[in-house]
Amino acid sequence: MSQQIEIPAFLLEMSQQMHQQSNRCTAEPIWQVRCKRYLPTEEGYDEDHWEIVDTDGGTVLYRSDESDIKQALAEWLAENDHQWCSNWLFDNDIDEVCHDVTHAFDEVFIQAFIDKFDVESDYDQLPDPLKKFHLQETEEVIKTCLTEADALSFIARKQHDYPRLYTYVESMVFCPQMIQLRHWIMSLTTPEVKA
Repeated sequence: MSQQIEIPAFLLEMSQQMHQQSNRCTAEPIWQVRCKRYLPTEEGYDEDHWEIVDTDGGTVLYRSDESDIKQALAEWLAENDHQWCSNWLFDNDIDEVCHDVTHAFDEVFIQAFIDKFDVESDYDQLPDPLKKFHLQETEEVIKTCLTEADALSFIARKQHDYPRLYTYVESMVFCPQMIQLRHWIMSLTTPEVKA
């Protein structure tokens, strides 16, 4: 006695999605949702970038890979450590404000510091609680899916919980059971013929 098994609609939909999605030139693709994370490292050792962080507030004030954004760090220094700013201007021979370091740390002086401050300069002695951290970039697999549609659905629902999420196609080569499962799912429908 043979039984007719009804194939669930989600498997038919998955089969169609597998036929339609690009495999990004990867044999036996499986879709991963990933994000980039950054781990502390030694200067020059697999380093992606460095950051200056206010360790009291946990705020990143500067990233070397966004070097055009020095405003937050310069403003923090001007607001929190006038003496450090005065020393930096004097040590770097910023003539228009160095001639009178005895005057009050007024708006003109603050603006001159913000305009002239160069975080990439050799002046590497930061005041407390600022610390410089060298970071290496890693990729973390958050979720693995059989279809791109499933991966994109996860991103749409959970992006707010992670750094920027993106899809990456990995190969299931040398995973024979996963390959058989993928081929069986794909056999449930036929690919659309493009006219």
